[in-house]
Amino acid sequence: MTDLARDAEFRQRIQEEVATLSKDAWYHSIELPDGRVVPGVVGLEALRARIGRYPIPQDLRGKRVLDVGAATGWNSFEMERRGAEVVAVDCVEFREFQTARELLGSHVEYRILDVDELSPPILGRFDYVLFFGVLYHLRHPLLGLEKICALTRETAFIESFVTDGDTCSLEFYETDELGGQIDNWCGPTAKCLAALCRSAGFARVQLEYTENNRAGLTCHRKWEPAAATTAPAPWLCSVVNNRTLEPRFHPAKDEYMCLYFRSEEQLERDQVRVEVDGCGVPTLAVTSIGPGEWQANAKVPPRLDLGSHEVRIRTVNSAFSQPLPIEVVVSGAMGYTTQHEAVGDGAAPTWVAVENTLDKTNTFRGYKAEQLSCRFLSAETGLTVSDVVLELDGRRQTILVLADLGNGEWQTNSSVPSDLAPGRHEVRLRTANSRYSEPAEILCDPAHLRVNTRAD
Repeated sequence: MTDLARDAEFRQRIQEEVATLSKDAWYHSIELPDGRVVPGVVGLEALRARIGRYPIPQDLRGKRVLDVGAATGWNSFEMERRGAEVVAVDCVEFREFQTARELLGSHVEYRILDVDELSPPILGRFDYVLFFGVLYHLRHPLLGLEKICALTRETAFIESFVTDGDTCSLEFYETDELGGQIDNWCGPTAKCLAALCRSAGFARVQLEYTENNRAGLTCHRKWEPAAATTAPAPWLCSVVNNRTLEPRFHPAKDEYMCLYFRSEEQLERDQVRVEVDGCGVPTLAVTSIGPGEWQANAKVPPRLDLGSHEVRIRTVNSAFSQPLPIEVVVSGAMGYTTQHEAVGDGAAPTWVAVENTLDKTNTFRGYKAEQLSCRFLSAETGLTVSDVVLELDGRRQTILVLADLGNGEWQTNSSVPSDLAPGRHEVRLRTANSRYSEPAEILCDPAHLRVNTRAD
């Protein structure tokens, strides 16, 4: 534990502030329209100096701003003065906020909510969010930052107590170790604070300052503007759930996107930009899976609404790829679409490969990680899962993923039936507008299920 958490002078100063506030003193100083100042624990110059350290526009007309941990409300009223529509939130009611709002003739909306209660369905989303002096009061700081990220359309401005140091670490305070307060739960270093913000879903995080065990960060939902493009845009083949290998995700689960794409660049993780619905998502890993073929992994953005969302990818040297949809569904929903029953008379698809995703052969051994991958060529464009029919020995198979590999090449992934008998099996495929392909062959050889016995 840091020396500050044990420091008797720091503890005494915090307790004196608490005692002052308990005697009806205001926390923020407030300047009234006639120039008089209602003094508070924090003076006007300190308040102005802190807000001035962040790149918050002076003109906020047409913008929506959320102030979390509003206290007396100086920041809320300042954002309103700049022209914003403002919602102020705190976990307890500050009577002086109501008084100041009346004296200022303010229209700031005031809500009493814990951070745990904040969500877009309750408050909507905001262009800018202020999150000053709150994080270290949270029992679940990363979850709290995810909630702030979900509420933010553009940028969040975050200020917190930090321990500090060169490590990426966080202290946990079980009781009243920090300042003698039982609601001070954690103390990150500034480096850890920035990492938490990125992990919560912010695409870019800028450290604005560290001073007197406080740190300020600007956290952007969107990537930096693309520089002049010198490389072709990647081709995004598919986006699937890392657990199910389907393009469906569930809001209550800890799930990650696997993005399969093509690019001729030699890439590192920090050169790849993923976005969902126009908001950037930090890239966690980038792996080469073959010449010009790549896999990127990213966390699903927090609190996505149910329904369809668009995913794109670019590099620092390219424009964005074409978009692909993912779907957010309630847990337990399969999300499969109904496939066409009628057989068209167009040209049949032609096979590129029919193989086991586990080892790229056409033999299946009953392992749980195996899927049937069918790559084919079709002159049709804009195919969806509902446009493609796959049969195994005449039995319709559920298509989990349909990937557009580019240049007329497509790929389906399907589960292999658990009752598939040993031996040879026939695979056929068609689209809604085509005839069936020629049959392709796969083998079932469940060798791992065999048990060697020895006669006594």
